[in-house]
Amino acid sequence: MFTINHFRLTALARRTPCIRSYSKKPQVIRPTPSQNQNAEQDDGDFRPPWVYSASHILTYTLIPTAILYCVFLADWGEREHVFSPVRRWTTKYKESFLSLSPDEASLIEESQPPSTTELPVTGGIQAEGRPS
Repeated sequence: MFTINHFRLTALARRTPCIRSYSKKPQVIRPTPSQNQNAEQDDGDFRPPWVYSASHILTYTLIPTAILYCVFLADWGEREHVFSPVRRWTTKYKESFLSLSPDEASLIEESQPPSTTELPVTGGIQAEGRPS
């Protein structure tokens, strides 16, 4: 029926696509030297370089700060919440760090002489907001 010539198919496959050519050549517009410098410096972003470093610094400081605030300082109410065990541990550790041990308290009591001075008693009732 139909016979396909092998030579003809390969000739069509090898043919380059047709390119139109015009008789007039387009004018070449050459950029000025200042435009060359701007083109070299322009990477397609309008932001100055310090924005990127500031963004990285803020990322690495604000996120941990927000997490610490939510865990230790935010008011989640009186009910039990997910941060309650951490807050109890922190309170216990802070009290043990800021309080004296029984031995230290006894040393302080021994080193202080007993106080026998009494506070002076003022006569009469003072009105609110008025010094005597």
